[in-house]
Amino acid sequence: MNRRGNIVVALLFMLLLAVSGLALLTHTGAHLQVVAARRERRLGAAALGQALLLSLHRFRARLAASDMNACPEPERDFFNEAVFPAQKEDGILSRHSFSRLLLRDAGDFRVTRLLDLIRASKDGGRLAGSARAGVDLVSGDIPVGECGLLIGQETAMAPDAFLAARGVAYAGALLPQVSGHAVEIDARGMLAEALGLAGEVPDWRRIRAQCGLEPSDAPLAPGVYLAREEGTVPAVFVEGDLQKLVFSAAGGWQTIGFSQGGRSSELRYRPGEGSLAWSGSGDVAGARFGEKIIVHGSVWAIEQAGLAAFLAAARIELLASGRLVVRSGLEGDSLELGKERIPGLLLMTCGRDFFTGEDVAADVIIDVAGPTTIQAQVVSAGTLVNGAFAVTISGSLFARDIENDGKLQVGAAAGDFVLADRVLAREFKLLRNFRVHFIEENGDEE
Repeated sequence: MNRRGNIVVALLFMLLLAVSGLALLTHTGAHLQVVAARRERRLGAAALGQALLLSLHRFRARLAASDMNACPEPERDFFNEAVFPAQKEDGILSRHSFSRLLLRDAGDFRVTRLLDLIRASKDGGRLAGSARAGVDLVSGDIPVGECGLLIGQETAMAPDAFLAARGVAYAGALLPQVSGHAVEIDARGMLAEALGLAGEVPDWRRIRAQCGLEPSDAPLAPGVYLAREEGTVPAVFVEGDLQKLVFSAAGGWQTIGFSQGGRSSELRYRPGEGSLAWSGSGDVAGARFGEKIIVHGSVWAIEQAGLAAFLAAARIELLASGRLVVRSGLEGDSLELGKERIPGLLLMTCGRDFFTGEDVAADVIIDVAGPTTIQAQVVSAGTLVNGAFAVTISGSLFARDIENDGKLQVGAAAGDFVLADRVLAREFKLLRNFRVHFIEENGDEE
């Protein structure tokens, strides 16, 4: 009996092993099928991702190679499925779908966001993926500071080739523009605005009154004058050429030194505070300074004294009817490595006499003795001229032309200057802020 029982137990055990083995084989087969399906899905998703990346690259390359100013209405003439047709490669179909969003409409200045939804799908499968690219179209009468780098020279060369031929490197996010497009510099209007005068046609009598001088229609004698309002000095007005203009910053004080005809004067202040101290005549102590310097002439030497030219909070606007010559580096007091060099100074020439409207030479000239950084936004009604050394301009640049014997880099960091916003590229169009957002397979957001 014991022997028969052992045989039964052995048979039952063998049957259990057989059933377990069959179940294990079945599970292994199913598992391998799942693994294969998952691997196929991963490969398919990777192929879709590569197709999307290729479509995004082609879209951006087409943007970079296109002149928006050649399109009467690029929102519809350029951003459409006819210009960017569907493409099929390696069994994957990629399609573009465009939408538009008006971000700003100031009549003569508009910002439109163009969105491109790119969908990729594989033949014979449900797997799909998509990505969204966006770019802002700025159009109308555009302040030149919005352009990053704009050269007003008429040329048949592409912007990159034009800049490379002149030794200019550009680090801005906006595409550089080289065009003979009209740019308007309203010299009289800017002078009136800077001095706080009503209207846009300044005259000597009103300028004298604004500077606290005796009434007369006669022009001012060469000198440095302060425009005055209640508790504020909106601007310094300089009649005639300045031999030297020196910027320095230390201990929370911004200092500006003026040299003209053998005489020197100095202005000190804390940006945004009622703190003005002036070495010349006039009761302006404790006023707030509007940080504008207007020169009816040229400035033959712009220099930095000490370790820093500007406080981090300073935004000094220098407008001359004639030439500006930079003789040294001009850097702010925030010198940490890797920190963006925000422009502390606007260097602007308008190219016309403020009163007669006659054309005058208005180049911005950089004449330094070694590699130099200039923390400024530059707007030149004439040519930007650089000597034999490597120069970095941190802010945006507009000039009629460039002459460069060294190396010039334009960083296009954003500035915040009132007078620069009045220099307009009329009926201009440019692209900015290209961005990409990926969406997972089957349309689920990451």
